[in-house]
Amino acid sequence: MNMFMWVMLNLSLVFMWVKHPLSMVMVIMLQTMTISVMTGMVLSSFWFSYIIMMIMMSGMLVLFVYMASIASNEKFKMSIILLILVILNLPIVLFVNYDNEMMNMNKTTTLNMILNNLFSGATMIITMIMVVYLLYTMITVSKIVSINEGPLRIKK
Repeated sequence: MNMFMWVMLNLSLVFMWVKHPLSMVMVIMLQTMTISVMTGMVLSSFWFSYIIMMIMMSGMLVLFVYMASIASNEKFKMSIILLILVILNLPIVLFVNYDNEMMNMNKTTTLNMILNNLFSGATMIITMIMVVYLLYTMITVSKIVSINEGPLRIKK
């Protein structure tokens, strides 16, 4: 679990230095996958993390298509400093994770018991309001967007 936290920290640092929109989308997709794996490990059931990952990935793919249509001619430059930073951080992550993983086993079981009540009765109303709001937003956005208008329109 600690290794995933280090990976998230490194991805956040990488996100601050990338300037190309497509590489930003790639970093966000990697963060989404890392968070879904962490959530699945904590909850000991991957169905919730799989659903969240699929929702986030579908939104990211829409952003990816949008950015690819806008920034299609922009050159992609790989930063050597960023590459060196990531390569040097990898052994540090593996070394730090080796010692701390055994000590975190007791914390994981306690955290698992806390998160088993993720959808308790007290939070069910807020969860349902958020689901209805997201559904309403999705329907509104799909009604606003027309196939003949906007940045993804077909050129004749």
